[in-house]
Amino acid sequence: MSITAFSGPVVVFGQNPNQPADYNPDLGSSLFYAGGGILDPRTPFTYYPGEAQNAPDFGWYGFSDIVSFTGVPYTNAAAAIVASANPTSATLTLVSTNSATTGVYYSSVFTRSDTGATDTVLALDAYASVTASATSGVLTVTANSGMPIGPGMVLLSASTTVTGGTLGVSSGVYIGSQITTTGTSSSVGNGQTGTYQLSQNVTFTSGTVTLAYPTVQSCAIPTNIQSPSVWLWNPMAMVGRAVSVTAAASATYATATVNGYDIYGYPMSEAITITAGSAVSGKKAFKYIKSVVLSGGTADTTHAYSVGTTAIVGLPIRSDTAAEVVVNSGASQTTMGVNTAFAANGFLPADRTTPSATTGDVRGTIDLANASGVNLTPSTGTNKYVFRQIPQAYNVQSATGLFGLTQYYNF
Repeated sequence: MSITAFSGPVVVFGQNPNQPADYNPDLGSSLFYAGGGILDPRTPFTYYPGEAQNAPDFGWYGFSDIVSFTGVPYTNAAAAIVASANPTSATLTLVSTNSATTGVYYSSVFTRSDTGATDTVLALDAYASVTASATSGVLTVTANSGMPIGPGMVLLSASTTVTGGTLGVSSGVYIGSQITTTGTSSSVGNGQTGTYQLSQNVTFTSGTVTLAYPTVQSCAIPTNIQSPSVWLWNPMAMVGRAVSVTAAASATYATATVNGYDIYGYPMSEAITITAGSAVSGKKAFKYIKSVVLSGGTADTTHAYSVGTTAIVGLPIRSDTAAEVVVNSGASQTTMGVNTAFAANGFLPADRTTPSATTGDVRGTIDLANASGVNLTPSTGTNKYVFRQIPQAYNVQSATGLFGLTQYYNF
């Protein structure tokens, strides 16, 4: 059966107050199989009347207290994006090797959400390497010390012979859902061993398996693997991070401009003022890095520069105040820590000024290393975090209200 759609608004009422004789013994509640959520109203993600049955429609699961992020962020790494080296030109050389230590993934199939054009980027917190086998489309993960794997992740490769399909970005073999969970509480929180349903009936014996979120679309969960049409943004994949620029003592460049895309694939640029002899963190949360360009001051080929990830993570939904964000933290899924609203020193609200190269993030950020009253230790790379966001009534009626102002970019 195809997707059913109709224009709203829709009101479900229990009894007619003007006609008491029209008695309804079943006032409610109304039940919706597989729940419901907020449709993403932006052009590449929303529903179009008359679209094909398999046309993807994206949205967030839930209407309030939306779980917008759940996972174990990779350990901060000062050179995860650009390795420390003396620059040979103003445009720094991005890391081009996938890393299960820093979580970066070099993607050549990324699609911009604003234009539909493809680009080559370095995706952050997007890569995992595990020990696993597969039997008739069921993946069994027995060891994973990296990021939690989850629905939408594409199987890139396996170290043993694969039958029943071909792995890789273009093959379309991805994780559909988790079936069972195994291991101790700490291993569950940091990687999630267990069994997963795959989108194709591939089979291979135990070995090293690599996975990634190579595109924006892979960061969403299909509600039906066989004939997907509704896709829910995956909280396990929706982590963007502010980047840091480290310059050696006596370095002479003045500014590093980071160009890339946010978690939804929209272009963004940030100019970070360089401080020689130290690391400086940016304000905007990137998911995909396109380039880092040095400028200002004096051209410099004799001092090392590096670019890495920070503990400052972006919020997937716009939040204007700390009261709209709640965070759980702990060492695993089964040993959750405190549940609290953030104090000002860990939370920065959505920037509602005119976006520029130096303004803050358009949806807001949380500094996991500097959040008051919460058990956060992101440097260990082991704590699991769950963000819950509460969209306000005055924000749910527009794309800007839900996702912030249009990102500034200059490339």
